[in-house]
Amino acid sequence: MPVQALELSFRPCDEEAVIAQWEALRGAGLPSQADHSSMANAPHVTFVAANHISPDAVDRARDLVGPLLPARLEVRGFVLFGYGSRSTLALLVEPDRELAEAVARVRACVPEERHPVWTPHVTLARRVPRSRLATAFEVLNAADGPRELVCDRVRWWDPYEQVIDDVASVR
Repeated sequence: MPVQALELSFRPCDEEAVIAQWEALRGAGLPSQADHSSMANAPHVTFVAANHISPDAVDRARDLVGPLLPARLEVRGFVLFGYGSRSTLALLVEPDRELAEAVARVRACVPEERHPVWTPHVTLARRVPRSRLATAFEVLNAADGPRELVCDRVRWWDPYEQVIDDVASVR
């Protein structure tokens, strides 16, 4: 089921750095976000995901998170989500305290938030077979990924209306 989302998007050079990691995975024959064909597929950090995000919540994101742009996220390593035979592989990122608190205030006004705890991350690949994770880590370590990412936009994604809107930007 599609969900609406509020996301942090990156300046072009950081977007390219993440896409290079996607392409390295693809080039090694591994699952990659580069294979995802959605119109919303671009490197990002989702900070709210819900069946419905009210206009008030979108305004709150613009008013609370927007003034903090550009915002630096420190890359802290890799993180795996899921259990069983396949995992989602992502970069674990850490915002500063001010951004984390602003995001928490936005999330608090979305009662249907799908994930009660925010784990800031940038997805690199979904449905990676557990048997291929070691290879994926080797590929990503060889690709020498980013140490920090700079967010320059807050996007609102509405899959029902097929709309992606920059609600705040420093571009």
